[in-house]
Amino acid sequence: MEKENEFNKRLGYVLKKTRRAKKVYQPQIAEKLNVSKMTVSYWESGTNSMSAEQLKKYCDVLGVPVQYILDQTDTEL
Repeated sequence: MEKENEFNKRLGYVLKKTRRAKKVYQPQIAEKLNVSKMTVSYWESGTNSMSAEQLKKYCDVLGVPVQYILDQTDTEL
């Protein structure tokens, strides 16, 4: 469980950093993924985990491959 929490925090950090670099806002992600802005916020804070499908869609909105995000989770934080 602890490793999952750590991964969620790392993943959230990378998602948020990438989203900001792409100048995309949480409401835009939420609208495209048909979720609330709070859900996006919880993902980015590492509070909630996301499914593989949600991660794929999130990355599609940002225009980055999933592997790009996953590779960075090993080095961030």
